[in-house]
Amino acid sequence: MNRFIKTSFFTSLLVYGLGLVSCNELMLGKEPSRIPISTFEYLWSTFNDHYGLFEVKQLDWEEIHAEFSGQVSNQMSDDELFDVCSEMLSRLNDGHVWLVKPNPGFRRFDSGPSYPEGTFDLDLIREHLSEETFFGPTENPLVLFGRFKNTNIGYLYLDHLGEAPGFYEKHVKTALAELANTDELILDARGIEGGDDRSAQVVASFFAKETKLYMKTRFKQSAKPADFSNWILWEVNPKSGAYTKPVVLLTDRGTGSAGETFTLAMRQNETVEIIGNFTYGAFSDNPKWELPNGWIVAMSTGDFRDQNGNSYEGIGLEPDELIANTPGEVSEGTDRALTRALSILLGN
Repeated sequence: MNRFIKTSFFTSLLVYGLGLVSCNELMLGKEPSRIPISTFEYLWSTFNDHYGLFEVKQLDWEEIHAEFSGQVSNQMSDDELFDVCSEMLSRLNDGHVWLVKPNPGFRRFDSGPSYPEGTFDLDLIREHLSEETFFGPTENPLVLFGRFKNTNIGYLYLDHLGEAPGFYEKHVKTALAELANTDELILDARGIEGGDDRSAQVVASFFAKETKLYMKTRFKQSAKPADFSNWILWEVNPKSGAYTKPVVLLTDRGTGSAGETFTLAMRQNETVEIIGNFTYGAFSDNPKWELPNGWIVAMSTGDFRDQNGNSYEGIGLEPDELIANTPGEVSEGTDRALTRALSILLGN
């Protein structure tokens, strides 16, 4: 998966059949123009002004412009222009960068890598719970918790972090109160594609023993390479009812965006061990812009780093123990990452 989300545009939808776009967090372009060179230059300039990761990714955007601008002419078709623009954006290798050409002739390009789906199945886990409680739809709960059969190990699952912080303040607190007498807990962050970084902070704070800095963020302000906002510092702060017993956090390549800032926060809690696969590697917020010809583009405007100044964009966060489930074994009913987590907590 490489279509990660932040709450600032979590409810924004591209209505593919009609070619409509929600205007939530959409930066409107100039009056519509079908001139390919103008569209290309507007796209390049928008990234030049607002993209926050050229330094992190060690990319020379001027050099990339020189490479691709000569491939654009006013005689080319929309599809030919889309191909050139997509190839240029592919150099960013960024899961928060995408380009959409609405109908007629809908097309979408995603800059970041694609990873296998089907490496996690919540229904498989639910079969091993002796009891469960959930908030949200039965088939797709937003928060689910319970206990594993014949153990005193709790389980907490989050579908995403896209609800308001107050939602998690209420429901995670309820879940942990019910699980307070368990000996250990498995916290499942696999498949959390994104949401609100503030919600991630709230949930992680329910597992904190002390206040700790875990992340700092800044945002591009103009075309000047070094023109960023001041750093914003993010901390976990212990909450009433915090769960401070041993926790195994499960992650995979589907853990992205706010799911990754959540993982950054959880890494600061000394009782937490992380098992599974690397996270996706797309941390920043990514607002959308409308180009002069009506196309829509999204980009990473921020520079998100851990407390030591390290960036994991395009890399992902490494687990303490790497166990990468495959779609084949999961379809056959095996979740090796979960099995290992249970083994660790049971002392085997």
